[in-house]
Amino acid sequence: MPNSNLYNSTYGQPRTIVPTFPPSASTNQQILAALAEGTGGFTIFNTNDLLGGLEKIGREQNEFYILGYAPTDTPEGSCHTLKVKMNQGGLHVRSRSGYCNVRTGNVLEGKPLEKQLEAHATGSQAGSIHGVLEAPFFYTGPNTARVNLAMEIPSDSFQFNKEKGKYHASLNVLGIAYRGDGTIGAKFSDTVNLDLEKDEWKEFTKSPYQYTNQFDATPGDYKLTVVLSAGGDAFGKFESPLSIDAYDGTHFSLGGVALTNSPQKITDIPESLDSVLLEDRTPLVVKGMQIIPSPTNRFKHTDNVVVYSEIYEPLLTSEKPPVVAMGYTIFERASNQKVFTTGAVHCDDFIQKGNPVIPIGMKVKVDDLKPGSYRLVLQAVDSAKNNAPNRTVDFDISE
Repeated sequence: MPNSNLYNSTYGQPRTIVPTFPPSASTNQQILAALAEGTGGFTIFNTNDLLGGLEKIGREQNEFYILGYAPTDTPEGSCHTLKVKMNQGGLHVRSRSGYCNVRTGNVLEGKPLEKQLEAHATGSQAGSIHGVLEAPFFYTGPNTARVNLAMEIPSDSFQFNKEKGKYHASLNVLGIAYRGDGTIGAKFSDTVNLDLEKDEWKEFTKSPYQYTNQFDATPGDYKLTVVLSAGGDAFGKFESPLSIDAYDGTHFSLGGVALTNSPQKITDIPESLDSVLLEDRTPLVVKGMQIIPSPTNRFKHTDNVVVYSEIYEPLLTSEKPPVVAMGYTIFERASNQKVFTTGAVHCDDFIQKGNPVIPIGMKVKVDDLKPGSYRLVLQAVDSAKNNAPNRTVDFDISE
């Protein structure tokens, strides 16, 4: 993945501290069991003996030892395995299988570089590094949304220096969501280090760099400002409106819309999922496919374009859950003329029993679209006569 910020960094290297994920991400119990095993826990599945399970958990609270040691300094992002052995036979030990030297959520906090980027964010200069971004959001709880930032940056923006036989560059990113009154509603910072071999560096320069990140925000209307530097005095400043409507968790609703032309099977990217977990990110997964939002929403009519969103249906936890349906319509942006619609499509194949969140993914029919600018409108309804607010996303089809 040469255009990913996981490329050739410590975050993209194989690790064994998180157990291998099962071939299909659709089996929730398998994933939970794998996570429990890797962190020294245990699982309680498929039983009506709730009291017995709670008693076992209660006993665990008073039957454990805290072991610790001072590890040596290691590179940020590196992971290390741990194994606890007993010198007496007949005993079974559960413990976490490793630890990682993870980065903080705001890696530039308090550093001079943060102040420098903040000055660019509030300044009037646009910067010399130009690119594009998309920022779809999805709710993680009542009035809390996770924004999935996807950016495309020209590869020649990076200033590489040769260090110890490799080509090194650093990308520093500061993102701020400003409210209408100028106060800060959300903020994140990040540093991506690239250390490439000569052939990797040549390949890197052939196409734009794609950067992704996530941050949480409460509902509101924001001006999302992302400032970055990749060496030298040059910087880039990206601005985009970000509007997140209120959601109390008790009503039928729909998340934002992400488009991609590079969906990936979970079985093809186990190390990538490990990296996502390490960075405390939540991957967008639907029916065993990971969705990485496109930063440009520019596609060819031959691309395999997929639209991703999430439907929030609290009634799915009731005794008689309703039928849920979705669909999308494509319009020409200039004329607002309808060019395609799916009609209502039942969501039965996407629903996980008892889960009020429905991740959905549909192929976008772009093969018959002429080059031009379009708008996709996503809708969701249920048999209880609830209608989610429409979500829209613009995209372009090139030659």
